[in-house]
Amino acid sequence: CEPRDILANRLDPWHGVHFHPHSFLRLKVIEEDETQLVVRVVYKVLGPLAMEVDARFHCPDPRTIVMTIVRGDGVGSVVETHATPIDESRSAVIEATLATSDRMLFPLFARLGRAARPLIEKRAARLWVEDCAYAEQTFALRNEAETAAQSPIGKPAMNPRGGIE
Repeated sequence: CEPRDILANRLDPWHGVHFHPHSFLRLKVIEEDETQLVVRVVYKVLGPLAMEVDARFHCPDPRTIVMTIVRGDGVGSVVETHATPIDESRSAVIEATLATSDRMLFPLFARLGRAARPLIEKRAARLWVEDCAYAEQTFALRNEAETAAQSPIGKPAMNPRGGIE
């Protein structure tokens, strides 16, 4: 798919709860303008444990989307996603995450990160498999519509002498 399909996936608040019910309990758009989208989301942490945060999404350039936690646990944490085209139908996705928290136990959890890393990576991989499938479907539907619009079926044929038959 193209970078715009990957960014469209992240900017579609509807898909979070519906395509990732294993990770998100609720999601509501609380602010939106031409430059940003702010959502309140309840994210499943472990089992029944969940946390509510407000996250701001914005695109500093056409191939990048940045999510910043602006309220709740982890304020200031950032996930930056870059989508780089490889060819006309494929893109590479690179994501960087910087997590922070004012909670007293966060340094302990940060030290335990090595033990939790496989679980976190597995969960992130599941989200990315689902998100990539969504972006690829968006790409396929758009290409199908563009191909249909360019199809000569149903359009008047051009006569080689310049007239319409």
